[in-house]
Amino acid sequence: MSLQPRRTSITLTLLVIMPVALLAWLGTYLIRDAARTTDNAREAILKERLFVAAHQLVDDLRQLTDDLDAFGKAAGTAVQSAGQDLARHPWVAEVWSAEASGQIQTEIDKKRFQPSADAMAAPRSAALWKQLESAGLMAGLPSSAHEQPFIQLGILSERAPQSRKPVWQTAVKQPSYHLRTEGTESAPAFLSGWHISDGDFIYWRLLGEQLLCARLDSSVLRQALFARLPIPGMQDYPGRMTLTTVTGIPLHTWGHARAGSDGNPVAGISCFVPLSQWQLAYTPASHEFPKPYLFPILLGVGSGCLLVVALAWTFFRENAREIRVAQQRVSFVNQISHELKTPLTNIRLYAEMASSRMEHSGDSISRRHLGVVETEVARLDRLIQNVLNYARQQRDKLAVQPRPISLDHVVQRAVTHWRLLLERKGFDVRTRLVGPSEMKADPDAIEQILGNLISNVDKYASYGKYIHVATEQDLEKRVARIIVEDRGPGIPQSKRRVVFEPFERLRSDLNEGVTGTGIGLTISRELAELHGGRLEVCPNYREGARFIVTLPFDPPPPETR
Repeated sequence: MSLQPRRTSITLTLLVIMPVALLAWLGTYLIRDAARTTDNAREAILKERLFVAAHQLVDDLRQLTDDLDAFGKAAGTAVQSAGQDLARHPWVAEVWSAEASGQIQTEIDKKRFQPSADAMAAPRSAALWKQLESAGLMAGLPSSAHEQPFIQLGILSERAPQSRKPVWQTAVKQPSYHLRTEGTESAPAFLSGWHISDGDFIYWRLLGEQLLCARLDSSVLRQALFARLPIPGMQDYPGRMTLTTVTGIPLHTWGHARAGSDGNPVAGISCFVPLSQWQLAYTPASHEFPKPYLFPILLGVGSGCLLVVALAWTFFRENAREIRVAQQRVSFVNQISHELKTPLTNIRLYAEMASSRMEHSGDSISRRHLGVVETEVARLDRLIQNVLNYARQQRDKLAVQPRPISLDHVVQRAVTHWRLLLERKGFDVRTRLVGPSEMKADPDAIEQILGNLISNVDKYASYGKYIHVATEQDLEKRVARIIVEDRGPGIPQSKRRVVFEPFERLRSDLNEGVTGTGIGLTISRELAELHGGRLEVCPNYREGARFIVTLPFDPPPPETR
């Protein structure tokens, strides 16, 4: 098979596919990076807006807590007086006191609404006492550097992490946290806080061994909290800010709600303690956060891809022209070689006839001259045959015709053709023929392989003056081997694959004065592979070069090769 399609595919990969893939990856990376940067900036801005709103809600609730703490503060630990004073607050709907034993005393009930069974005074007071005792707050709240105005004491009912069911939560106000200028208020003489579900607000105050509780009108309380959203003095947002409970009940919505803000929220947080059962979410308007400007990236990547394709098209056009010219040259050489075969055959025929007559006449000098003619004719015939085979190979038409042969007989005949020439040059020609007596192979192809290998010894290893040709067989694997070795300079490890490439030679100092087409080893390897075998350089031979031709006893059919 020709290496040209493979090389063309590799070149296509290197010159087109890989650069285009790299540019596509770079463009995708830049686009994603721009989008990621924009998303991160948008997320940071939206989180800041949500945190501002959450802080506003909890700070307003802390202000309300301070106001409720002021009612009845002068009464000290007198629960009844403090309760009656606390009931004067317009948002308070019910006030009661509770002892740790479970005794409940209703101080004021304005009958504004009827709470659910779970929100009645008795179960809420019992739950509060249990929570305060488990938190160890009967002795007071220790000093804390907590950054929020309230500390959550716990959740009074079990809830799965992904559950959206409302639960009761208890929070205590930090005495060390002040909304006004720090240090202007003295710490209160009692602990207070909130006991809240998603719709009920119970203010509590711990007075000695008694607990004072006040239920607030949640609708009025929420209306007052929501009235301060957005923060006074801050411009309203162009999108839509929503406040809901964990169960999904909408509580309040604000913002201009311009085009694009009617979709799903893109950012959300839970409010701070004790309003952690409320959730804030924001949906921006379409124009609020511009999309990343991708046109320069797409323009650069697209221009790079077009440039790569243009360069590749130019390269392949020139490459195709060179291949076409090379094919024309091969065709021309093929035609000339065919024309040379006819007179060469006649020269060989008449040289053999003249040599036979000289042998009978006893003219040794003329016979020796004719021997040189026969040797050179054989060399010329081999060169022409190599050119013809290479031309057939380029057209994928090279073929062999296996038939039963004696391998040793074919090898001996090929060596005999070369022996006279090599011995005249001082070569020590040795043979060891122990190949199979019968196998299937193309004798002409084997002679051509051997002729090319011996010719290389003559040209490149002449100073070693040694050549050894051997045959052997492996009955277990049913293969025969032809071994040709010399004592020349050898073949470097890095060149053992390159040496089989067409027109490839090794060092320039070995090529000086050497003639040939440079395709002998290429044709020899192709002929061996057409037999189902191989031609390779022995890696363990150190005295020169050793070529090993491996041929199966029975070559596979042509269509399976």
